[in-house]
Amino acid sequence: MPDFCAAYGCSNERNAQTKSRGITFHRFPKDSTLRKQWELAVKRKDFVASGRSLLCSEHFRPHEFDSTGQTVRLRHGVKPSVFNFPSRSQKVFVPFYACMCRDKVRCAF
Repeated sequence: MPDFCAAYGCSNERNAQTKSRGITFHRFPKDSTLRKQWELAVKRKDFVASGRSLLCSEHFRPHEFDSTGQTVRLRHGVKPSVFNFPSRSQKVFVPFYACMCRDKVRCAF
């Protein structure tokens, strides 16, 4: 079963290509308070992390890693903070045919 990053808009998958780029994957914490903070940080509606949910290293700052051993680990208590969410100012496209008004010229929809 493939492992993908759970962050909104992130398409990183755990595979040889991401490993060669130095991207590591980290499971959501078992501590319920910290886990909830991670779940809220990914900004996915109604998201609840499973036992297999992961975030990739691109969502953490470099100083938040402990790479003193063979395995790259996150420091204790770290929360993901690097995301590329769409801005709220982006306009939503509404197709012309969605308007049900009779007067299409003066329609404000």
